[in-house]
Amino acid sequence: MTRGLLTPKRGQHNVIDDIDGFKIRSDKTRKDWRGFISSKGNWSERHPQLTLRPRSETINVVDPRTRPTDKFVTSVDPASLNQR
Repeated sequence: MTRGLLTPKRGQHNVIDDIDGFKIRSDKTRKDWRGFISSKGNWSERHPQLTLRPRSETINVVDPRTRPTDKFVTSVDPASLNQR
């Protein structure tokens, strides 16, 4: 056991690290953005990409058209295919 790691210090208490489970003194801990209490070596800062907010988009259609009605062919007359 490392000397001085868990020696009593006035106003401090022991805490279990949420990341690796070791017992550490409360003055050697930090609380990260997820709410985990961990040692300063295990502490991770919030990634900047998580704080970005997307820009709102305005989607405007330049030339809107309605969908044409479906036309179904039930029978084909071979004579009508050769006419132009």
